[in-house]
Amino acid sequence: MPLPFGVWMWLAFPEPHLRLPASGTMPDGVLRDDPPAPRPHHLFRMDPGTFQHTLIQLPAVRSPWLREILENITQHMRSGLF
Repeated sequence: MPLPFGVWMWLAFPEPHLRLPASGTMPDGVLRDDPPAPRPHHLFRMDPGTFQHTLIQLPAVRSPWLREILENITQHMRSGLF
């Protein structure tokens, strides 16, 4: 699958340190005019439909171990993988 140039550059040449915002941290007593970004309520979970669609498109899906995953995707959903 082709990657956007920015993603490829980051994978090939990762920056050793993340850049800080130009303003740094907010001084004490200064109120923000926008609320901070909301935090997620749960851990990341895969979307089973997207996972199944992606798996079907792989040429290696004919291998027995991937075929088993594809055929038993509802069982894996009940077990909490998705």
